[in-house]
Amino acid sequence: MPCRLLILDDHLMLIQGLSRLLDEQTDLQVVGQFNSGEALLAELPATNPAPADLLLLDLHLPGVDGLTLLPRLRQQWPGMRVLVFSTASTMELLERLEAAGASGFVPKSADASQLLMGIRIVYAGKRFFPHDHLPTAPPPPPDSPRQLLHQLSPREREIVGLVREGLTTREMANHLHLSEFTVSTHRRNIMHKLQLHNVAALVQFAHKHGLS
Repeated sequence: MPCRLLILDDHLMLIQGLSRLLDEQTDLQVVGQFNSGEALLAELPATNPAPADLLLLDLHLPGVDGLTLLPRLRQQWPGMRVLVFSTASTMELLERLEAAGASGFVPKSADASQLLMGIRIVYAGKRFFPHDHLPTAPPPPPDSPRQLLHQLSPREREIVGLVREGLTTREMANHLHLSEFTVSTHRRNIMHKLQLHNVAALVQFAHKHGLS
């Protein structure tokens, strides 16, 4: 069965263009077009199942805006997924849309292929938000400074900061209310984790990578 779509947008030319694009797809079918939230709610009964599988929703609408409309749509038709299609796309807005029940977001600056992909992903029951589809950075190599620093405990980072300031083992022990043996053990562990061989190298590493 094709995905049954509703379009809610206050720009007639955009609705017409979207309808042509979507109707050209064998797996998509536009079953309704509306230019305001009030019109959609008035003309469609609160039926179960929903009158469509997916609603393509603009946020900037006359009367009730799309963000305000979202919770009511989710309440009236919990089985209908909502894909927001709008010009605004801040991270704060995306978080609010997710909290309000939207299944996805496509910016109006996107090309047709991205919109169609978003519709199909949401129809399949998955989320489609920009931050979910950004490529992830490759992990740092295991011996990179950033990865080595992640191995230090808060106490070890504190000791590195004191080493950087030039404190002796006794001075660090007094400052931290620890025994000199404990401080020396921490320092040996730090040197091992950071793959360093002497205190001078540790001080240089701390200065270079901002440890304090």
